[in-house]
Order: sequence, then structure tokens, then C-alpha cells
Amino acid sequence: MTSTSIECDVLVIGSGAAGSVLAATLAELTPLRIVLVERGGYFGREAMTQRELQMIQRLYADGGARTTDDGAIAVRGGECVGGGTTVNVALCLDPVPRIWDGWRRERHLTGFSFDRDASDLGVPGLNMAACLAEVRARLNVHEPDDAEVNENNRLFARGCRAAGIGARKFELNMRGCVGCGFCFAGCAIDAKQGTMVTYLQDAVARGVTLVHHCAIDAIDFEGEGGARRAVGARGRIATTREGSRPNPMPEGLVRFRAGLVIVSAGAIESPALLQRSGHPDPHGTIGRGLVLHPSLGIVGIFDHDVVASAGIEGTMYSDQFVASHGFFLQCLFAPLGAGAATLPGFGPEHFELMRQVRRLGTFGIMLLDSVGDDNHVVWDQALERARIIYRLSMADRARLRFAAERGVEVMFAAGAKEVLLPSEEALPPLDTPWFNDRSQAALCRQLPFGPATVLGSSHCQGTAKMGEDPATSVVDSRCESHHVRNLVVCDSSSFPSSCGANPMVSILTLARYQGRRLAAERARYGL
Repeated sequence: MTSTSIECDVLVIGSGAAGSVLAATLAELTPLRIVLVERGGYFGREAMTQRELQMIQRLYADGGARTTDDGAIAVRGGECVGGGTTVNVALCLDPVPRIWDGWRRERHLTGFSFDRDASDLGVPGLNMAACLAEVRARLNVHEPDDAEVNENNRLFARGCRAAGIGARKFELNMRGCVGCGFCFAGCAIDAKQGTMVTYLQDAVARGVTLVHHCAIDAIDFEGEGGARRAVGARGRIATTREGSRPNPMPEGLVRFRAGLVIVSAGAIESPALLQRSGHPDPHGTIGRGLVLHPSLGIVGIFDHDVVASAGIEGTMYSDQFVASHGFFLQCLFAPLGAGAATLPGFGPEHFELMRQVRRLGTFGIMLLDSVGDDNHVVWDQALERARIIYRLSMADRARLRFAAERGVEVMFAAGAKEVLLPSEEALPPLDTPWFNDRSQAALCRQLPFGPATVLGSSHCQGTAKMGEDPATSVVDSRCESHHVRNLVVCDSSSFPSSCGANPMVSILTLARYQGRRLAAERARYGL
């Protein structure tokens, strides 16, 4: 088997929302030799076939089959160049200053100012507001025109207004979208401005080496105690998969030697990599406190064609209950195949429901779940995979029941004749959550959220938390490991709790912030 050695100044592991931005920012501001590693393939627009099963298998972790350990929650995540920004539906919500201010107070973080005139950590012009503005400009974040709001989203907004609930437009990172409805399967025209078509291109144009199909087995450390430092990583480059762009490196074993190692593999794979690398964990903090933002679908049957798959999937949402109950209502449409698998019923009953697919309206509830140490990620050496251990707390279940009740009311207010949940659980006197009258929404108070109810997640966070106390965190305010020098962990795993919204723009902004800081402080790492 071929064995390759690669020398660089900075090794970035993961090419998603954080890794591509970090690599591009360091390449923009320094002359350092940078290598960006991605476990998945490099599937450009020419490979985006809009064939649901094929693209899910190409672009998603575990071929789209990843779940919590008990199988109760589907945990979706991009495993391809661009990561989640390649497969998401382009929803953009800014970082929530209230959340970040709370992290600064409670976890004694330094920096992360939202004052545009601030210079955090003594770095001129470094602040979250400036970094956010740069990210928004690079991704063309903007509000869609009224004409781009499809019927499904219009019905959602109408239902909210009729129920006395505020609704507003999402901002989206798009340029020239034609409304094909296949955002979940990548973008065949590069209209979605994910990192694969923005920051990654910036990085490569400035000399960053991208190595894809590369699974990192472990980070390499040297020294002991306070002198322990990261010096590189080792892994394997797999055969380039059909449809992927070529790899610059041959398949086989690979060893990277680097002055600085940055882990940006996401909230599932980042802690798993630290664990299997033997990263010190004296307080058992790595992987603990997983946040998922569990989501529950609401489906309505209308008396006219909705064709929810036509046009931009998500343009409207409501944050009315965020402050009081910690959840969003947001309009989305599941891919037809995956959506069919979540709908209730079997045999003729399910077939009859699918015959009405053009008349189905859908939206979802996204819960801002609380932090619990029992919810965690652990690397299972025997299975050779990360296990995701997660259970909704009793308080979170209560909030999700309340959200489901409100969601059913909104769907009826939008004009649906029947409303159903993706569940086979009995809600007496109903055999399943299939409602034909708005008054039945109160039955959602019985929902047990057992394995017969389909929940999903695309927003994993909080498994390598920032904080200045090593007893409760993995990294500090600089996203530097408390126990290993020249090792940075910067992605959604760094968030101490839910970031309070769809996390993409928060991750991008954190990465831009830390990238600017690393460039200004590179002498700190001997670079």
C-alpha cells in the first residue's frame, strides 16, 4: 500500500462551515503552507444529479443512515467537501448576541465582542460584528423576494397570522436560485453559496492544498504534561468515488506533519477524533453535553395542490416562541423518498396518503434543547464509529409537546383539512396523531416521543465546549485545547450550549473570528 508524507505549517481537518473558512482566512492573511483535509468526496455541480438516494449516499455521513444509538433520531450531516453547507437548505440566522454574552459571563470567555469598534484579544479590528459582516457579504446572505415564496411557505405564513403568531422571511445564502427544490442534494447550478463554492475556492486559489477522501485515524502528539503538543495526524486516503473530482494525493496511508493542527470535523466527529487520538480528558468533558436541535414535522392535507417541493424549500419561519418556550416554527419540505418513510400508515393507507403528495403542506418544529451530560458522543473502538447517546429530557419533552400542539393549530389555521404527525404512537382516543379538527391539537399533550415518533436533527453542537475552566470545557476562548499545545478545535462542537438558532452562520462567524486571530497570533504557535 502506498504511504505518503505531507509537510505543512497548518493542517485543517474538515472542510465544512468552519474548516473552509479557517483555511481561506489563514491563506488570505498569512504565507503559511496550509493543507485542508476532508473525509468525504469532492462532488461539484457536475455530480449533483438530483437523484435523491444517490446524492444522499454520496454527500451525507453514513450514507444518510446515521442515527442516535437507540435509532430514535436521524442525525443528518454532510460528509463531503463543504460539509453541511453543501447539503443544507441555505437558511441563515445571525449569531445571537444574548447567547454569546451569556457564554462570556458563565464560562468566563474572553473576546467575542459584538461592538464593531472593538479589538478583541489585542488584535486590531477583531470582533464578531466585523467577522459576521464579512461572512454575510461573501455568502450573499439576503432576504428572498416575495415572488420566491412558494405556496407551502405562503400557507405557513397565513396559518401563523390566522393563529395570532408572527412570521417572517428567512435570509438565504443564494445567488441566482432557480427554485428546483433539491437543496438537500447539493446544488446543480452553484446557486447555493456554501463553503464549497465560496471560501474553499478562495482557499485553493491562494495555495491551500485540498485532500479529500481522507479519513484521519488520529492526531499525533509529542511530549508529556504541559509540554504535550500536536505535531500532525495520520490517516488513510481512500479510492476516489465515482462522480468526485480528482484527488491530488494517491490512495493509501498518509501522514501529515504540521506546526498547528485545527480540528473542524463537526460536533460528532471532532470529539470522536480527540478520543481515539488519546487526547487527555481528566474530567470526562470530551463529547459530553451534546445538543441536537431535535425537529418534528407537521403535515397538512389541503383541498388544493400545494406542491411543496416546487421552489425554494424554506423562506418563512416564526421565532414567536423562542424566548418563552425555546423553539422555532419553520417551513421546510422533506425529500420525497425520505419524507415518505416518515409518514404514518402501512400498505393501502400509506399508498393512499402518498397519492395525495401534491396536496401536502409541511413545516417543522426545531427545539433549542438543553444541555445534559448524559447526552454525549463516544468513539467505539470495537465498532470503529462514533456512537451518539441522546435522550430528550423531561423538560424538553414538555416543550416539544407544547410546540406540537401549536404546530397542529397553525396547520389547521392555514386551511388544512387534516393534519398528521410522523408518528405511530396512540393519542387516545386516536390510534395515531392524525387529526381532523383543530380542537384535537390538545391531544399532543400526551405525546411520549418514543421510538414510533420520527424526530430529526441537523444541528449537532456542544461536544468540545469552550470555557476557561478545564474541569468543564475542552478548549479555551481561543479554541485552544486546555491540555495539548498547538491544537485548536473550532466548529459547532465548541459551542457551550445551543447557539440559539440555526447554527451555520454562527459557525462561519466563529471560524472567521478565530482565523483572523490565528493569523495575527501565529507567533504564539511558532509559525
